[in-house]
Amino acid sequence: MEINCFARIGKGVLSKAIGLQKNYKYIVVSGPDNLDEIESGCFDCPTPGTVPGSQFCNGCPQAVYKHTRKLKTIYVNERNRYGYQPTLKSTSIKLLILYHFLQPDGNGFIRNLPIKDLASRIGCAPATIRTCNKILQQYGYCYVSNSGIYENCINVLLPEYKDYHKTASEGGRGYITMSDDMLVKILSIKGLNPLRLSLKGILEIDNARIGRSECTCASTSFQRLRGFLPRYCKNNVIRSALALISPLLDTSYTEKNVTFKIKDTFSPQKIRKELVALNQVRIEDYVSKLNDNIEKYAELCGGADAEGLDYVRSSLTSLGISISRDMPLISLSLSDYTDLASLSIQFNIHMVMDAVRNIYNSYIIGRTPIDSFGALARTFIKNRSFQLAS
Repeated sequence: MEINCFARIGKGVLSKAIGLQKNYKYIVVSGPDNLDEIESGCFDCPTPGTVPGSQFCNGCPQAVYKHTRKLKTIYVNERNRYGYQPTLKSTSIKLLILYHFLQPDGNGFIRNLPIKDLASRIGCAPATIRTCNKILQQYGYCYVSNSGIYENCINVLLPEYKDYHKTASEGGRGYITMSDDMLVKILSIKGLNPLRLSLKGILEIDNARIGRSECTCASTSFQRLRGFLPRYCKNNVIRSALALISPLLDTSYTEKNVTFKIKDTFSPQKIRKELVALNQVRIEDYVSKLNDNIEKYAELCGGADAEGLDYVRSSLTSLGISISRDMPLISLSLSDYTDLASLSIQFNIHMVMDAVRNIYNSYIIGRTPIDSFGALARTFIKNRSFQLAS
């Protein structure tokens, strides 16, 4: 059972699994910086005909701006945002997260997982895995069936996985990216409440990053944390649980608030950079494999090795490549690979590879000029997502 180095996990799925927050509201202070005409001396402006606040004022050394305050109340209802599914226990949460690391395809389908290996990775008995799978299926987090090929193996479908990359207007709820090192730390956490608080801290930090890519910490109140925990979890119980989440996060707290800070090893920026580099290598290997088969096909065409030709033709067909008499190679620049690797973060690498196949069949095989390979791949992915949704 091979573990991916990185995995995408839906924020909605994770939030529902650890427990939805009770409805709450918070107030944000915002407002533009307005020109103070009196302090700036606009009425004695030496430039005739200048209207206060015009483009000229932006570079004026005498201009004085004052920040205006505007209070805005934001209401949060996680049931409306994510939908509702029952909260999970510790082992079920860990198993659900583990499934995301086991090479799901673009639709969230995972094949032939040995139950014994799952139990070994989680640290429980195989019977516990079977029980957790029944709960996960009953609550709608995943669907499980027997492999049909191997004994004591299962196939798993993560139903929301295909929507992780979608925008909010398209019905997506966002996702977080975890590394296999984070998975090890999560699986090592003892106790349900420390596990919930660890994952909540990761979600809070990721939400705080919106618009601030360098953010690695987030603060929230004890009152809000109690909003998704059992009723017995008063502040002292939360403090005790926070002491057990140190493998992933550093925490500090005051009388009313808790600050989560993710360890540098697991910072989102570091994980994203490593994932882009890894996916770029995977995409380069994939294109190289396609080119090797295309080149081999060209060598065998018209030769006496009919068996070898059939094998290569079968390999190309299995890779989704259309067979043609004239089959040019795929030639991509370093910037093309970088663009494709970035796309694999926003969507997923299976969708990117599928786009490469479609571009070959629709453009390259007919020698149609391509201005931007990355932009064309994005168009194919978006169109494919629209077709699946409709």
